[in-house]
Amino acid sequence: MNWNNVRFLIALFLLISGCGIYDFRGANIPKEVKNFSVDFFNNEAELVNPSLSIDFTEKLKTKFQTETTLGMVSENGDYKIGGVINRYQIAPAALNAQTGSAQTQFTISVRVDFVCEKYPEKDFSKDFTSSQTFDSGLDFNSVEATLSNELTDIIVQQIFAAIALDW
Repeated sequence: MNWNNVRFLIALFLLISGCGIYDFRGANIPKEVKNFSVDFFNNEAELVNPSLSIDFTEKLKTKFQTETTLGMVSENGDYKIGGVINRYQIAPAALNAQTGSAQTQFTISVRVDFVCEKYPEKDFSKDFTSSQTFDSGLDFNSVEATLSNELTDIIVQQIFAAIALDW
């Protein structure tokens, strides 16, 4: 590859990534949006995991810190993200004639309120949900941490996609 091609590729990279509209991590955030804030997500579900609120809130902050160029502020960010954990549930998913329940479904749902004062048309309030089934023969306490971690990762990605990957 000759130097002219290298220079062209570098210039193209700088132009695309420096415009503030697209970065190579996939975020599509208007250049006027400079920061974000995440309120604490209280757990208002009937079944409560005591560490879920803290873990979820921190995961969401980390996602925006690591995958965007936005700065984090404690409150009133250009992107304001808040809400509640409204469902943390285990329920039978598949029945077995001999033993009753063969599979159990674990579900987490989070209500998100998103506000962007600079672009109010982007505002939304909606639920993000993820579920996973596991063998009913397993004690929920033995799989809860792993499943909870997986489901919250999925929900955080769903929220990120709704806010920052607005194609």
